[in-house]
Amino acid sequence: MLCRFEDRIAKQALELTKFSHRISVCTPEQLQPAFDQISAAQQQGCWIALLLDYELGEWLEPALSGVTETAAVGSKSDRPRMTALVYEQAQDVPVWQEPVAKDPITLDTRPLVQKSQYLENIDTLRAGIGRGDFYQVNYTFPIQVQTDAAPCDLYRTLAARHPSAHGAYIEDGQRTILSFSPELFMSRSGSTLTVRPMKGTAPRHADPVLDQQSAQELLHSEKNRAENLMIVDLLRNDLGRLATPGSVKVEALFSLECYPSVWTLTSTITAQAPDRSLQELLRALFPCGSITGAPKIAAMRKIKELERRDRGIYCGSVGWLAPNGDCSLNVAIRTIEMRSGQAGVFGVGGGIVYDSESNLEWEECLWKARILQCDAIAPE
Repeated sequence: MLCRFEDRIAKQALELTKFSHRISVCTPEQLQPAFDQISAAQQQGCWIALLLDYELGEWLEPALSGVTETAAVGSKSDRPRMTALVYEQAQDVPVWQEPVAKDPITLDTRPLVQKSQYLENIDTLRAGIGRGDFYQVNYTFPIQVQTDAAPCDLYRTLAARHPSAHGAYIEDGQRTILSFSPELFMSRSGSTLTVRPMKGTAPRHADPVLDQQSAQELLHSEKNRAENLMIVDLLRNDLGRLATPGSVKVEALFSLECYPSVWTLTSTITAQAPDRSLQELLRALFPCGSITGAPKIAAMRKIKELERRDRGIYCGSVGWLAPNGDCSLNVAIRTIEMRSGQAGVFGVGGGIVYDSESNLEWEECLWKARILQCDAIAPE
């Protein structure tokens, strides 16, 4: 059970050691006992690696109780939607170095949606926005990944070339998670909660002039700023469900962040929420509004209808819980989920608003997939 979390911006990592046991949630009825077991493990001084599939949100929010009536393609009812791996210890370690290999790693990719279907669904979403059904929907699709490399070597290679603050590599015995996420879902330090939604993306360019032009266009884009602000408002409301009244604050709005393949816009919100349990935090905040849309319930219902596949860990969360209650959980974007040997799935998507242009949204998904070293992805 190899489990480590890497902040490659700060050049530091946390590795959990001395695996104790697994806590799995495969039905809604198992949620409460699992939260109780996690709390008990923390009280005994243990560290927790928490894996939250996106579909867990359907069990945390009563208003979504009927959303599972339509089965997703390839969904499995016995697959855990929440997994907690309990470890006795954690230690600070250096980040992994890129492996030395004689031959370059090959990575074959194929979108599991036809471009024509993607464009049609964008039109469907724009029509729904026009009717007032929702304001924004984060629409995604999976990319099939096949590699000749061991998952650990693939992670080390991509993580070194695309450093991020919320990366993770976890082998849990049933699947391997390779997360290169730059987005924080939620952290807790004492009574302070921090969320940092990321919304708005533009491509990087080798030409410095074009690169800066791309950054400034993103920073001043009315469309992207509106998308970001919608999610900030959504998360402020989510935090308000559990925070001390008057303590929710927007610390930073529209921060421009630079990564090897994309520019992004990020905002930071904090709140005071003393003595709130993990269950209370997740029921109020999960899944992150940046990967659902707004209003959250309506957006999640439409996502289920159009995507027709379980997202799995993609758009869910991966992170750690400390014995004292502190935690750090990412938004599991830019994440590969491998379940069989050297084959896996990588999801991409974006927030759709009324003035979204379908072909540009498709191109944006391809920018985000550049982390896989596949600048050109041909639809099936």
